Amino acid sequence: MQIRLFYPFIKKFAPFVLTAIIVLLLYKYYGALKYTSDNLAEFFRLNYEHFFLVLVSMATAGSVGVFLGIIMTRKGFERFGSAIMAIVNVWQSIPSLGVIALAYGFLPFFGLSGIGVVPALIALFFHAVAPIVRNTYAGVKDVSNDVIESATGMGMTPNQILFKIEIPNALPVIMGGIRTSTAIIVGSAPLAFLIGGGGLGFWIFTGIALMDMGILIAGAVPVAIIAMLFDALLAKLEKIVVSKGIQIKEYQTA
Repeated sequence: MQIRLFYPFIKKFAPFVLTAIIVLLLYKYYGALKYTSDNLAEFFRLNYEHFFLVLVSMATAGSVGVFLGIIMTRKGFERFGSAIMAIVNVWQSIPSLGVIALAYGFLPFFGLSGIGVVPALIALFFHAVAPIVRNTYAGVKDVSNDVIESATGMGMTPNQILFKIEIPNALPVIMGGIRTSTAIIVGSAPLAFLIGGGGLGFWIFTGIALMDMGILIAGAVPVAIIAMLFDALLAKLEKIVVSKGIQIKEYQTA
């Protein structure tokens, strides 16, 4: 009886406790804990740089991706849809390291430096925008025509239908694309170090170069934690921005 009482609590927190224990054991065994404590100032600086890369590239990819996905559904712009999807799909199909290398090689042709934070942000943006464009387009297109016709019959303008009917109904799908893109950005951000973009990639690649598992884990584990943190925050945000009725509908459909 007591086990059943505590089962929901155990189910909710057991994965976090187990993950924390494994991380601490790895940190202790490979000396990552000592290395982090000895370089605490650098640890916070690298985390700040990593967060900056993720937040800025995620914000730009999210805003541009949602805009392009909506544009592709508007009358008169449908003919550009295939071209837009072809461009964003090409960028995502290229491996992360390839996108970073392309940013380093091509940006000087446009008068921009190929080294630093800006090219890293541009590369992360192009690599992560495709899922948001696809999901936004699919989410808006999947809104029932009967609902749109009913709204039109009630005298709603196209803009009102977009912001009050189509986008709210498409939000679960859009948020799915944003979460996917965020995971891509967090996982690719360590590569920004290779072109001077900073971030936790500095410790990861230093550990690889020196064959030091302690330094490698000290950089890799925070990246994994940041990925889980952003996914949890976006899941919580989704519950806030998506209306209860649509959440129930999505649950019943699933």
